[in-house]
Amino acid sequence: MKVTIVAAVAQNGIIGIDNRLPWHLPEDLAFFKQTTLGCPVLMGRKTYESINRPLPGRLNVVLSSDPSWQPAPAKDGTPRSLIAYPAELPAGSTTQIASATNLPNALSWLNGFDQVFLIGGSNLYQQALDQNLVDELILTEIHESFDGDASFPDWDRTRFIEVGRTVNPASAERTWGFDFVKYARVNVATNTAI
Repeated sequence: MKVTIVAAVAQNGIIGIDNRLPWHLPEDLAFFKQTTLGCPVLMGRKTYESINRPLPGRLNVVLSSDPSWQPAPAKDGTPRSLIAYPAELPAGSTTQIASATNLPNALSWLNGFDQVFLIGGSNLYQQALDQNLVDELILTEIHESFDGDASFPDWDRTRFIEVGRTVNPASAERTWGFDFVKYARVNVATNTAI
């Protein structure tokens, strides 16, 4: 199973403020959807609660240290169903919410899938990078600094190699550009992407 971090990161490392994105970038939201659709997405509880609904067309796995955590009801008041670890999981393209209490359990639970995307927040990113669990990073690198209270963790750039970049220059709508960048983990023995 390939474990991929997906994040949009400002020039100063900021990824969020008050549990929301500090910028408006529709191209990034479309890119995120296109990248993750049909695959499980793994996120922390605060990230899920900032979205406040399951992302459609994806199995949404929420990490919460509280084993009794439940998602908020839908807007119409209908309770949302929850699959708790270690129950059987549906296909990655099924819109469902699942929960686990820690990252190792969640990843072992998802081991039958080809790819899982870690979509936030900063604590989840930090854990995955610290435990050397990440195979690739797909980052939207924003060429502007923003105020915020959540940052992307420092990561060892010698352990990853850039394998793709799409440049999006500044435009009439925004004074700053951004790049979609893919980094693959390096095979230490050959110094090539895994």
